[in-house]
Amino acid sequence: MSCYDFNPESLLMEDDDVNVTQPISDKVLKYEEFVNEVLKNDLNHVLEERDKIYDEVAEYMKLQTSIERLKTIDSRPIKEMIDVGCNFYMQAEVKNTDYIYVDVGMGLHVQLTFDEALRFLKKKIDQLTVKSEHLTEKSVDIKARIKLIIGALAELQGVSAQSSKPRYW
Repeated sequence: MSCYDFNPESLLMEDDDVNVTQPISDKVLKYEEFVNEVLKNDLNHVLEERDKIYDEVAEYMKLQTSIERLKTIDSRPIKEMIDVGCNFYMQAEVKNTDYIYVDVGMGLHVQLTFDEALRFLKKKIDQLTVKSEHLTEKSVDIKARIKLIIGALAELQGVSAQSSKPRYW
């Protein structure tokens, strides 16, 4: 299940899945399986997607800082050490710094002035921040469902939910 088509109602088990006449141990096993194989898997997908967005935001913020620094430099041409990936750097000489090419997504690179690039980056960072907040809300919802089911299972099994919590002195 993709985190984009996540539907909290889909996490509820159908009445057909748990028969009222089943022994409690069978019901507990079904709910434990549901938590371990569905909810925790969904939680991992949501957190991985959120981490990807955080990485993307960090890259855009790094670019924003570089552009702001380039705006303040008066001398032309500029010599830079450029990270081409995996912390592998190359020396580059930029003769014309009036424009910059920015990856706007979908493999498209657009030639922008520094001010245009900064406006684009601000909007993109804001958009990604909203998306990451939405994914954070989804992860909190899934965690709450997991805790609720685990608490209900503990009650069904006669185990005190508080006795399973670690105590800190």
